[in-house]
Amino acid sequence: MIREMIKKLFNDDAGVSPIIATLVLIVVAIAGAAAVGVLMGSFSSDVSSSSSSEGAANGASTELLIAGSTTVQPVSEVLAEAFMRENQGVKVTVQGGGSGAGISSTEMDIVDIGAASEDVDTVTTHPKLQQHQIGASGVVLIAKGVTSTTVVTPQEVKNLYNNVSSTGTVSAATANTAAGLTAAAPITVYQREESSGTEETFSKWASNSKTWMDDTNATGASGNAGVLKAVEGSSCAIGFVDFGFAEGSTSATLLDVGAGTSATTVKAEILKALKGESSTFPAGLTRPLNYLTNGAPSTLEQSFIDFARQPAQDALFDEVGYFSMIDIS
Repeated sequence: MIREMIKKLFNDDAGVSPIIATLVLIVVAIAGAAAVGVLMGSFSSDVSSSSSSEGAANGASTELLIAGSTTVQPVSEVLAEAFMRENQGVKVTVQGGGSGAGISSTEMDIVDIGAASEDVDTVTTHPKLQQHQIGASGVVLIAKGVTSTTVVTPQEVKNLYNNVSSTGTVSAATANTAAGLTAAAPITVYQREESSGTEETFSKWASNSKTWMDDTNATGASGNAGVLKAVEGSSCAIGFVDFGFAEGSTSATLLDVGAGTSATTVKAEILKALKGESSTFPAGLTRPLNYLTNGAPSTLEQSFIDFARQPAQDALFDEVGYFSMIDIS
């Protein structure tokens, strides 16, 4: 019942932006099924343009709802488009919300397939879930108006975030002392405002704790896209995003965490690290891209997961700066 209500919320022709739909998903994942009845009275939504097709819009007979990690979202969107082209009559809706929302909404049976850019404990913590890896990626440190002449170490990152003031900034002098960074003005430091596999990966690399950043004063931004946009829109800022988001940026630059600052070189080193080969990119900043199902996948869910793992989809992963299962095998 809940799943059908949420699908109607995402697919109704009245149309609300994907941002509203994502916010609804997060609220439902946190608040639980009781929130659905209230939300249904206020919102309806169309499928985002990035995951719809003419054939599906003309009345799909079968639907899939995929939501969660904003890292996995870009590749899910291009996979959805390709899948719908090959399977007329199937409609695939893709939304973000963060890895935490992907895990929770899958457990609550709100979505068909959840997305998480982290390994999920399906033995003890989330025994109802099954995990299906479709690819992998890496987290990078980005900045604008901030430079470093040396490799930024985990300890320096920890020092930087621990010195963020209540205004969400670090003075140029403190940033230089704590992390060897150079800036002409106070640096706005960003983190994720929602439960995120990207943040957990970055936090564990810097401090050996997934939850360390919960206690920092860094300014929160929504999703990888939100952090990237915030850094790009600042005069002096620093943050972390998945490499796939940083690769296409025209104003944010990569800070060296071991593999240099050239996007081409960093991408090559991330792949080496993912394959277990000698690499200058920190292995701790790599992570899997996973789909989640509540128990064994249905026939349609399994078909989409298998489709995502096919060698033919390798180009789609490369298109968004990620690595397919073929790449990392």
